[in-house]
Amino acid sequence: MKVTQVEPQKKNPNRFNIFLDGKFAFGVDADLVVNRRLTVGKEIDPADLDKILIEAEVGKLMDRIYGLLSIRARSEKEIRDYLKTASFKRKLKGDEPISEMVSEAVIERAIQKRLINDLEFAKAWAESRSKTRGWQRVKQELFQKGIGREIVDELNDSNHFREDEQKTAERLLEKKNRLWSSLPAIEFRKKATDYLMRKGFEYSVAASVIDCYLKKDQKID
Repeated sequence: MKVTQVEPQKKNPNRFNIFLDGKFAFGVDADLVVNRRLTVGKEIDPADLDKILIEAEVGKLMDRIYGLLSIRARSEKEIRDYLKTASFKRKLKGDEPISEMVSEAVIERAIQKRLINDLEFAKAWAESRSKTRGWQRVKQELFQKGIGREIVDELNDSNHFREDEQKTAERLLEKKNRLWSSLPAIEFRKKATDYLMRKGFEYSVAASVIDCYLKKDQKID
């Protein structure tokens, strides 16, 4: 087989359509064109074609990963889940699913390009989420994102994200002041404790914040 035409795609000039023996064969990214020297006149044997098709599939999926990451950073598990979902959708349409080999190649390339870094993801997630919830909730979210216990423990041991936990609880409780300010101390304490613990604060943190709040509000001595 011979490459007879290489043309940029209309919707994405960084991707190219490759024609073999006068017929459209597949689309590739610019890196693959350069790495495989896909120029007009190049002869491609069947064994090389199989490898190029796999690399082309990886490149196409990487474009989708870039789009996904442009919305927000993702953990490795989230990227894997995305690929599984994309593969399942292909099956529903009767198309060839994404092979495990291709999925692993995408993950490996994303890691090499530092698009996937679970430690950095976990730090950024914890930094953002700890402003509106307790550390227990943040840890639970990190585990759900597939972050390993070693990374979560490292963040927990650093104590960085727990230093302002009491201030966060105070700020959240202050927002409830208009709703609960007229309540008796006992009822206020129950509602406030339930609320803060649902937000992921440990009981000791919730109790301390509530005690300070009630004293400040002169509901208890």
